[in-house]
Amino acid sequence: MVVTREMEFRASHSHKGMLVEPHHEHLYKVKLMMDGNLNEEGFVVDFRAVKRLFRRVVGSQLDGQDLDTHFEYPTAENLAKYVWQKMAPFFPLIEVEVKEKPHSSAFYRENPCQIKLPQ
Repeated sequence: MVVTREMEFRASHSHKGMLVEPHHEHLYKVKLMMDGNLNEEGFVVDFRAVKRLFRRVVGSQLDGQDLDTHFEYPTAENLAKYVWQKMAPFFPLIEVEVKEKPHSSAFYRENPCQIKLPQ
């Protein structure tokens, strides 16, 4: 069974390197996709626990922050990998999506060959 939980945080960043962009802010939307068996109560994970832990291990570090101080290159791709590394010890992740804007997102998968996408 595949389930998802979406959270968000607000942060700012700029780009230096190949792409130069002035300092600006985003409302990042992060979606965790998890795969597992239903427990005796009929769910894979407690969505409230996912949100609480996300706030504690990711949101507390990044919400309201200048991401330039946390990452050499604060791209959606690097954020997706960072979120994976922070959340994977706690939940059966198969994918993390970080959306900078409604039309721009990055997906991180640790084992892309094993992903089961919902239909």
